[in-house]
Amino acid sequence: MYIQHRYLEENKEFVGTTGLMTIDLPQKGLLSGLELRLKGYTGAMDGTPDCFMHDYITKIEVIVNGSQVVKSLTGEQLVGLMHYWGINHSQWEILNLPNDWIREQWYIPFGRWYHDLEYMLDLGSVNDPELRLHYDFTKTSHHGWTNGLALATGTHAPNICVIPHIVRDTDIVPAGYIKTSEIYRFTSGNSKKENMTVPRGPVYANLYPQAYYQGRGLEHASDYIELNLNSDDKVPMRLEAIHMMECVLRQYGEYLGHLSIDAVDGQAFPLPVENGWAIGKIQGADARCVHHSYVGDNGYMVTIVTMATGNVFATALETAITYGGCYPFSIGAIPTFDLKDPRTWIDSAELGDMWVRMENSATCGANTTCILLADEAVSKYL
Repeated sequence: MYIQHRYLEENKEFVGTTGLMTIDLPQKGLLSGLELRLKGYTGAMDGTPDCFMHDYITKIEVIVNGSQVVKSLTGEQLVGLMHYWGINHSQWEILNLPNDWIREQWYIPFGRWYHDLEYMLDLGSVNDPELRLHYDFTKTSHHGWTNGLALATGTHAPNICVIPHIVRDTDIVPAGYIKTSEIYRFTSGNSKKENMTVPRGPVYANLYPQAYYQGRGLEHASDYIELNLNSDDKVPMRLEAIHMMECVLRQYGEYLGHLSIDAVDGQAFPLPVENGWAIGKIQGADARCVHHSYVGDNGYMVTIVTMATGNVFATALETAITYGGCYPFSIGAIPTFDLKDPRTWIDSAELGDMWVRMENSATCGANTTCILLADEAVSKYL
């Protein structure tokens, strides 16, 4: 037995600035995961670092049998969920600097973790497996952030490498695969209470509430988050979002990141963690320093000063930031579940109903899209 790593596509260029790229996947083998390496080129920006590659890729899908969803996530959702799946996110050139390359490396598992040999997608049991990438390289804003810049596609066309990780020469019969997708969404409101109904039938291995917006987050959107079975017959979890955060930190650890941006004094930009910390360092400008920084929900604001006088320096400068925190991209995880342990999974077919209740705070506002993502253990092929 061996796990094959071979390019399916190498530096395949995206066509135009917006659209859909479809890549046919192999027709046989046990697919453990898909490795994606994306690369683009920025324009002549001046303190407009709000968009990254995970924003330009607006939807990532793995589809079989013409329309059956195996994976369906946005770019930032994939990066956030990689943390909960225990898969490190390569931080090489996660940046937004003037006239420079921008890169990100992602991994889509079809099991419970990296190279899980029990749960994989059996390509021989499905028809027409495809990877679909929806993209918009003209994007300048997202989730309330407005200081972004379109990629310079005319200078260098963005491209992608796709590397399937396929188990070969084995008699393993997988128990199934893990499907991941969005199952519910609603728009927030002050003191709004929403029962996010979980579709009945699948076996749920994990549930992930998300509420991502500029200067806001899951903590702001949720006074309480509750997992409810059979209309209050059982309530496995009811916690404030900040207390659920402590459970998530103990179970999954802190999300750590590093990036470089074209920073402006006093201008917040997306830093995708809640209750986090950040350390900034000015690159190539010995007479300047990051004197003060603010880390809030999904945002980071630097104060750039001259070292000699302590006066504010108003021009955008290349700034390297190391950061950490919880709820990457404001995605949490319901701590009742443990993706690695099937004993904690819930077979919804045995229930009358099931929902995740999100109770928005009194000052939540009406700008945040609240989402519920799910990992489903699929054991039968259609």
